[in-house]
Amino acid sequence: MSQAAIGLANGVVILVRGDLSKDKTIKQKVIYEGEEPITGLGFREQTKSTILFIVTTSSIMSYNTTAVKPSITILDEQGCGLGCAVMNDAQEMVVGRDEAIYLYDPTGRGPCFAYDTPKSSLTWFKSSYLVIVSPPVTTSTHLSSGARASLSFNPKRTSTNELTKIAIFDTANKFVAYVGTFLGGIRGIFCEWNSIWVVGMDGKLYHLDEKDTPTKLEILFKLNLYVLAINLAHIQKYDDASIAEIFKKYGDYLYNKGDFDGSMEQYIRTIGQLEPSYVIRKFLDAQRIYNLTNYLQELHSKGLANADHTTLLLNCYTKLKDVSRLDQFIKTDTDLNFDLETAISVCRLAGYFEHAVYLAEKFQEHDMYLDIVIEDMKNYETALAYIKKLGPYEADRNLQKYSKTLLTHLPHETTNLLIELCTGVLPLATVNNNSTVFGSGPKSPTPSDNNTRALSHLPFSGSGGETASIFSDQSGPTLHNGSSNNHTPTLSRLAQTKSAAGRLSYQPPSPRKFMPAFVDRPDCLTTFLESVFEKLWGVSSGPLSPSPTSESTAISPSVSHKNGDLNKSAGEKIWSLQEQEERKTIWNTLLELYLMDDMESTKEPANPRERQKRKREFRQKALTLLQDESVQYDTNQALVLCQLKQFDEGIVYLYEKTGMYTDILRYWMEKGGTDRVIEGVRRYGPKDPSLYPMVLTYFSSTPEVMAKSTQELHSVMKHIDEKDLLPPIQVVQALSRSNVATIGLLKGYIGKKIEHERRELKQNEELIESYREETDKRRKEIEELQTSARIFQVQKCTGCEGTLDLPAIHFLCRHSFHQRYKKTSTKLIFVNIFI
Repeated sequence: MSQAAIGLANGVVILVRGDLSKDKTIKQKVIYEGEEPITGLGFREQTKSTILFIVTTSSIMSYNTTAVKPSITILDEQGCGLGCAVMNDAQEMVVGRDEAIYLYDPTGRGPCFAYDTPKSSLTWFKSSYLVIVSPPVTTSTHLSSGARASLSFNPKRTSTNELTKIAIFDTANKFVAYVGTFLGGIRGIFCEWNSIWVVGMDGKLYHLDEKDTPTKLEILFKLNLYVLAINLAHIQKYDDASIAEIFKKYGDYLYNKGDFDGSMEQYIRTIGQLEPSYVIRKFLDAQRIYNLTNYLQELHSKGLANADHTTLLLNCYTKLKDVSRLDQFIKTDTDLNFDLETAISVCRLAGYFEHAVYLAEKFQEHDMYLDIVIEDMKNYETALAYIKKLGPYEADRNLQKYSKTLLTHLPHETTNLLIELCTGVLPLATVNNNSTVFGSGPKSPTPSDNNTRALSHLPFSGSGGETASIFSDQSGPTLHNGSSNNHTPTLSRLAQTKSAAGRLSYQPPSPRKFMPAFVDRPDCLTTFLESVFEKLWGVSSGPLSPSPTSESTAISPSVSHKNGDLNKSAGEKIWSLQEQEERKTIWNTLLELYLMDDMESTKEPANPRERQKRKREFRQKALTLLQDESVQYDTNQALVLCQLKQFDEGIVYLYEKTGMYTDILRYWMEKGGTDRVIEGVRRYGPKDPSLYPMVLTYFSSTPEVMAKSTQELHSVMKHIDEKDLLPPIQVVQALSRSNVATIGLLKGYIGKKIEHERRELKQNEELIESYREETDKRRKEIEELQTSARIFQVQKCTGCEGTLDLPAIHFLCRHSFHQRYKKTSTKLIFVNIFI
């Protein structure tokens, strides 16, 4: 202790400096002289100074004892009585007046506590208790007879019938912790050993002990002083669970009183400790929905809400029609802790589609976004634009689900998007500001399958020049070159490569999976398949207007007879079996579309002339398609289709392709196409002579046919006659099946046949006569050889035609040879002669 201050009744304050404990040099100085007596002094030690509070009966002052030029500063113009000023643990001067208790610091008067009672002395206990002693009062004057009787006065001490009241005030919690009365007055109060000791005038010593905290709380609960209980629990550093239990009791108390707003404030403070269902059950009434909304919102802000809480909160917003709070809940924070799918579903059911779409787009819930935009909002343009931004994988998956609906309302735009997807030119996934959708944007705060799907969109660069499919094995067949690789679904989905142009590409999905979506728009399906066929395989069925007979509009490069074999072999090397199957499927579908009725093939109105023109063009394209030798299509299937659609040119072409010339003529006969039958006989007759007999009956079937084909009938009969295809009797029988053919028609044919028969008969008779003469001659020679000698006068060798040398060999047949031929070539010469 280096300083001490002494206040005197005459108003003088003496400051003593020095080490009083070691009796060193002590310096004394009068620092204040006043007229009022000094009633209180107290030091306040600060970082760089020491302040002395001086209290008189009429003022309160401060004095800086460490200042170079110290001076007195008046803090208040009112003072206090003797003993009514004391320093607290915060080094503040506590001054007690009859109306209140005031606290002072070097800057002036601070907080005060209203406690209206006379005060004779103040004593500070522990950190927050202020012991207030009131002046003694006489029992006869201030107490009634009943009160005096209850105090059990000692008859021997009737002279000391004074009553002194002691109150202990808790300055931290601002309540009176104890009030007691003592008869005979008190001599003094001191605080030691964590207790208050009261010395009475009668020589007794009273001991006041502080109750433990649980007992204090129980007392406060009984008095419904929950605020004090909460403050006390905080001061005693209770854990959160214990404090939350006090808040719960306080909330229950206010709820039972009908103060629902106040009770909700207390229940909100129990979040994290108290089960939310306890509070929610209390406020499910429609009249208390506003309070329930506040509680649920706080529950979400602390990240402790589940899907049911989210559903209930959004239902509260919708019931209250509080769009501003709904906007704040959904749109303000970027990382709200709520179940995303539940929030979207509730907003959707309540009709708040914009909020549902906002959440779905923000957290990349593509399925929910498109479902709401298409099914609820009917905003097909937005949905189509959104799908295009998703990239190939998501676009493929969502178009399989929504393509039919989109084609109904936006046929051309949807068809173009499908063409881009199936031809491999759809841009990779992008969002606003040209940033990739994978890895950008906020993530859903709740882990779910829909949210972790975003991980599957991370770009992955495949190695090598071969393009791997971005689609899993479950996404349907894909078009690829070479042998199939065994990728996992995730890797298969992510694989990407760079095309020759340097842009990222992907393996397009199969067009077959989207064909059912065009059930109501076959005209769009035609456009779709034509574009895919052209862009995937570099061939085209040609535009609608140009003639398909030109080489530039041929469906396949192998249509040209000059380079057909070369292109066909090239196609076999390039196109895999799967691609060939794809081409075959698209070919069959296109053929069916080309042969569709005009009213079936388009929904757009057109005048009759335009419809006929379109039909002719489609039929011509169908014929060109049939002539595509690069596609190994099923001829029987194509033939059935052409027959069902009565496509004459296609039927004839397929019959001709398969060498069924008889069926071609029979088809035209059934159709009554005499000109076509005549043309067919002329064209296919040289290849199949059996056609000529078949047409005899047809040409003579009706007068009309006979009139058109008389010349051709003569030509046919002539050809039959020249080639001897039928006996005359069968020709006559064929022509006689109707009454159309006349004798005059057959006169020339029959005359020629009779004349021919006569000539043959005459020739046969002449031949018979020559045979008879030859026979007679041979018989005579035989008889001559048997009965007479033969003279040989031959001079030349029959074998070498040289002069016959002796010895020689002679035969009865008048042939002679050198003898030297006997061993070498006699047999050969003999054979040559007699063969």
